[in-house]
Amino acid sequence: MTEAAANIIVPTIDGPYELHGELEIVTADGRLVAKETETWLCRCGGSASKPYCDGSHEKTGFHDDSQPQTVASTQFASGGVLRIGLRVNGPLRIEGPCEVRHPAGGLLFAGEQTALCRCGQSGKKPFCDGTHRQTGFVA
Repeated sequence: MTEAAANIIVPTIDGPYELHGELEIVTADGRLVAKETETWLCRCGGSASKPYCDGSHEKTGFHDDSQPQTVASTQFASGGVLRIGLRVNGPLRIEGPCEVRHPAGGLLFAGEQTALCRCGQSGKKPFCDGTHRQTGFVA
């Protein structure tokens, strides 16, 4: 994708995911929760308004020390809907063309399918590594 990519996700520094594009948030069973063009979703695991950020990351001391990196971009259509699936007590399931960009610069992911951590405990932030199963994360 190019700089003009339609769907962009930025895991903000020690804060929520900032999303821009043609976004649909859906439950695990496919029920539409919201259609958005921009939103901020919790990634610390502490929000009382999940999946949305309510500022809890400031109280919990959430920290992400991942470093910017460059990954090879895959070729896919830049337009289209990005579906954000809310897995039951699990990650955000991303389906559709998007880029995940580090807030300091650098491309973390470019493609059409990934899973983003929302429990706040993954060792591979911003991506899910299954830690939510061990921590008892409840969405």
